[in-house]
Amino acid sequence: MTLLACALTLAGCQSPAPGKVEPLPPLPPLVVAGTRHCVVDPAASRVVFLVYRVGPLAALGHNHVIRARRFSGDVYINREFNKSAFSLTFPVADFEVDNRKDRVMEGPDFTTRPSTTAIAETTHNMKGPNVLDAKDYRNISVRSVKVSGTREHPVVTVRIGLRGAMADMTVPLTVVQNTDQMLSVSGSFIVKQTRFGIVPFSTMGGGLRVKDEIRIRFRIVAECAESS
Repeated sequence: MTLLACALTLAGCQSPAPGKVEPLPPLPPLVVAGTRHCVVDPAASRVVFLVYRVGPLAALGHNHVIRARRFSGDVYINREFNKSAFSLTFPVADFEVDNRKDRVMEGPDFTTRPSTTAIAETTHNMKGPNVLDAKDYRNISVRSVKVSGTREHPVVTVRIGLRGAMADMTVPLTVVQNTDQMLSVSGSFIVKQTRFGIVPFSTMGGGLRVKDEIRIRFRIVAECAESS
């Protein structure tokens, strides 16, 4: 494996520290009285993880767009909006690295494209035991904990499960009811790899590093049952 291919992974070619299990409050029920069920449509949705390289030798690496594919989820919209909830599951095995169209959509930070060989090695390493460990931790989970704010612009506390570690984060959302049966939820937030026990890659005395912060950008589309 070349040094460059190693540097292209999410967290490099070193073993991560064990994920820390923080004491977290119990999750509220997903479904309560007055709830309308919506099912996520992954084909109409888009969830990407934007990974950046940093350091004085950053030109030796690439930024990356990781796209989640074939994920699933349920959204429960309540008449009292702060009682709404959702649950999402992302199979790590279906993550796609540096699709050309995805890189174009994400703009100038992703204009150059790694070689086919580098992308294949990056994908292998990303899903391997030193990073996401798809064999032992097949899914990344996202579950709502608390919903506040307005119906159009709620602020949601989410619980993310990754590599056996869990953490709660606050995420601002934009909600659009396209039709009575179609719901769109979009937003963007940053996750630190170290929060989940992953050690970002660093080499050449720190001259080439993978940035700890990963930006997650998403638009989730769900189809809702008819109103009762």
